[in-house]
Amino acid sequence: MHRFSIALLLALTISSPVQAQLWDYIVTSESGNRYYIDPLSIQRKGSIVNYIQLINYPQGTDMRDKGMLSFVQFKTNDCAQYRFNISRLIGYEYENAKGSVVTIEFAKEEKWLTINPKKIAYIIHQEVCNYKY
Repeated sequence: MHRFSIALLLALTISSPVQAQLWDYIVTSESGNRYYIDPLSIQRKGSIVNYIQLINYPQGTDMRDKGMLSFVQFKTNDCAQYRFNISRLIGYEYENAKGSVVTIEFAKEEKWLTINPKKIAYIIHQEVCNYKY
């Protein structure tokens, strides 16, 4: 029983913060995917910015045969080097991080991805790196 309680507490801890997020709309992709960030989650240390991002996929996504309509990503951007990494990803059954948690993935290692101009990642990078507190 004790192990079950710990597992339940861990599951609630991982998924429940998303329900309390304040999502600011950033951009919609050509395919209709909508991107949001939580301004309350933005934390800056020098050129490094940590934040939480929500992506809604109205058409759904098929990630490893698991249909999901939204993802919450825990991200870090390096504002000076124009790169980002994702430390954790949570996939949800419905848009706006609602419904059942379909998948939870943690990065096994820190992998930085380059941000290219004219991409969604660049628009989000500009938002979080230029955010005024």
